Amino acid sequence: MDYGFRYRAGVHATTTSFVDPVAVEAWDAWFRWREGHELRDLTIDATWSRVTGALSALASGLPVQHEQQIGDAISSWRLLPDERILAGAGTRGFVWPSRGLSATINLARFVSLPFTQRASFHVEALAATVLLALRLMDDVRDATGCSEAPLRLGMVGLADAVALLGANYAGVSGLIAAEEAARLFATATLAASRQLARERGAGIDRENTQRALHRFEGHLSADEQRAVLRDGLRFGPLTSADSQPRLALLANNVANALEPLRGERQTYEIKGPHGARHVIGSGFALTLWRQLGARAGEDTYPLPTAATTTAEDQSRIEAAVRPWLDHAAHLVPAEC
Repeated sequence: MDYGFRYRAGVHATTTSFVDPVAVEAWDAWFRWREGHELRDLTIDATWSRVTGALSALASGLPVQHEQQIGDAISSWRLLPDERILAGAGTRGFVWPSRGLSATINLARFVSLPFTQRASFHVEALAATVLLALRLMDDVRDATGCSEAPLRLGMVGLADAVALLGANYAGVSGLIAAEEAARLFATATLAASRQLARERGAGIDRENTQRALHRFEGHLSADEQRAVLRDGLRFGPLTSADSQPRLALLANNVANALEPLRGERQTYEIKGPHGARHVIGSGFALTLWRQLGARAGEDTYPLPTAATTTAEDQSRIEAAVRPWLDHAAHLVPAEC
């Protein structure tokens, strides 16, 4: 699962290659550290290093591999921390957010062997990234003294993942792929919540733990269910598909939340503090399709994009995913 990204051994030794030009503009407009007119993040790798160092510092005593894991997950766009953390962590005067804290998982980065008959989800990598995301958000809660503030774990890149699997977003194969992605996402979140409850203590009572388990009836073994009831869960309802347009653009222009692919050579307007910019991009999945999957003679992507996806198609996708999500609407931030 390389797709043009590079991460060298060593805590801060990243060399990242953008796949879509829209992501470059999104990073420069919203997440690049500037002090006045002076650029502080000279490259995207400087941004990754800044954020990784700040996050790893919250968990003192963990081995250096923890910082390596954070850097690898963020620099490959598998894990997208809260927008405020990406923009501000490691800068002078930054204050960790204590309200409405979220992290986002980019599902497109967990498809192995894309555009082949052997394409599939890398389940172990997804589970490890979800566990890391929850661990980091829990660390931020502890750092702010707001240890019971609700968290949100969202997703982007669903339509990209469906495309990489070779499925039709507007057809039966797309519904099956979308439901599987959401189920794996939810299952990984449950397992991570149990793991952190075992390490740090349960955060919800047994009744709510049993309620959370009900969704997974028929999908967990008896041993897995007993383990959840024994250890408990660290977090209450977490999973969502909230809109994260800036993070989706930063992550090499993947589809936002449950939206379809926009299509090849679309024009995007990026509005930043220094004005608006217009840039043309095709998005993560369609760029890879050109590189890996397009057959000779195919001038356009043969499966549905936003231009050919109907409201009914979108509703079916949402219905397929909804049973695996805890939240259908945006979180109302709780006071700490």
